[in-house]
Amino acid sequence: MEQLEDKLQAKFDEFGLVNQQRDSLMLYLGIVKKRDLETWEHSVRVGLLGADIAQFTHIVEPKGLFYPGLLHDVGKSMVDPKSLKKKKDFGPEDMEEVRKHVMYGYKLLIGIHDFSAWVLLFHHYFQENGYPSEMEIPKFDPSFSKGTKALIMYSARLLSIADFYDAATNRRNEKFVPGIQDIPNSQKVREAMFGFNPDQKYLIGELYNADIFR
Repeated sequence: MEQLEDKLQAKFDEFGLVNQQRDSLMLYLGIVKKRDLETWEHSVRVGLLGADIAQFTHIVEPKGLFYPGLLHDVGKSMVDPKSLKKKKDFGPEDMEEVRKHVMYGYKLLIGIHDFSAWVLLFHHYFQENGYPSEMEIPKFDPSFSKGTKALIMYSARLLSIADFYDAATNRRNEKFVPGIQDIPNSQKVREAMFGFNPDQKYLIGELYNADIFR
């Protein structure tokens, strides 16, 4: 945990974040940490990984994925801890409860970290049986340009890849892909990355070639 905290603070320094920016991010991360340490660790890893992916693509500003990566699971602070912390016998009702974290997170961030709020809204949208549903998703702010909308969606797609990779690599419970969670295995993770993200095979391959994914 201390190593993650050191990496987080180093990235704050690298980006030259002022105290107000740091304090805001740490406030939200602190809420997550108090509810569930594993979710906090995952959030920090995804934020750091997101910054690396963004820097590699040269399309999204590194902070444009660092912030949403850190904050993407903030809504889990409002999820029933019985479902959030469950390792076994994770059923449909538990999944329905955990799925609420996306809308919870959006509502917690909108008006404060707007770009992150919009990006996290779609970070489970691209997967099979993705969520939230079209009826749940708020309409884009009419002031958003087509470019802004496209950047939000592309950032969310990259975030979903970072989120999937970290969960496949580190999560050991029944919530994730069967066959991965039992024994950490980089080859299984790699196969899952390609298998569950067929539209992003080229990018994922390049991220492995660059040692961003290992």
